[in-house]
Amino acid sequence: MAAAVAAARSLRRAGWRLWRGRAVVRCQLYQPQRALQASAVLRRVSDEQKEPLASSQQQFDSHPTDHQPEKEPQGPRPSYTGQGGQESEDYESEEQLQHRILTAALEFVPQHGWTAEAIAEGAKTLGLSVAAAGMFHSDGSELILHFVSQCNTKLSELLEQEQKLVQLGKAEKKPTDQFLRDAVEARLRMLIPYIEKWPQALSILLLPHNIPSSLNLLTSMIDDIWQYAGDQSTDFNWYTRRAVLTGIYNTTELVMMQDSSPDFEETWRFLENRVADAMNMGNTANQVQSTGEAVVQGLMGAAVTIRNLAGLNQRR
Repeated sequence: MAAAVAAARSLRRAGWRLWRGRAVVRCQLYQPQRALQASAVLRRVSDEQKEPLASSQQQFDSHPTDHQPEKEPQGPRPSYTGQGGQESEDYESEEQLQHRILTAALEFVPQHGWTAEAIAEGAKTLGLSVAAAGMFHSDGSELILHFVSQCNTKLSELLEQEQKLVQLGKAEKKPTDQFLRDAVEARLRMLIPYIEKWPQALSILLLPHNIPSSLNLLTSMIDDIWQYAGDQSTDFNWYTRRAVLTGIYNTTELVMMQDSSPDFEETWRFLENRVADAMNMGNTANQVQSTGEAVVQGLMGAAVTIRNLAGLNQRR
């Protein structure tokens, strides 16, 4: 019996991964041409940082009698261990640099939007040239995906911490409907600092080349919520529950972007009602059919609404 359950779960997860299109998502983000471009930008940034150092060294060398050996800087220095096991100090990979730039750029999103300008400003705060923005797509999609990934990670950490408190007996386990509602609200509240620019972000994520990565992040988040909620279903309900929660998240997100009530009270009321409706749904064929129709209609309506909202924000 245990082996049958384990096999069912394995098939379930395999189907979910196929539905998420991981084969598409796991394609490399940069094509060879973009990789060469990124390398060129890194060299350019590095050269610009070395110019003032070279100038200072020339001035220093003009006074050979005053030369004193330099002291090693105090404190730990970043290092990198190569394939041969040799450690190289002060090494930063391209991915690490991109992560730092995108994180710094989030500060400038409220002013510049999800744009290359925000990325350039973020690079400047790190002492880099604005040319570093050339490492990324001009549509700002990587900045948005970076933000979404960060939010998903924060949510997973919150849910994991809550789960540990329950396991230690320091907190009571929430009913499923309350857990789902609180998890979705916590995730949506992360958008508040950028809510004015979020319609622009969603319109960019709806571009064909961004849909696989966007969908992967969305479905991963939904899957995490259900896992921490304690879902152990092995039948078709496993898929249905995730599809329903995906629809709830997307529609609540649209309501939030148009909500002007204090602290988004109308949004949380809408969320509470939708979760209650979902929990009251029976496991019937009508449920599956209505769920599929709701998801399709919701996505189509979302595309129109997001474009309209993005257009309004651009005219402001």
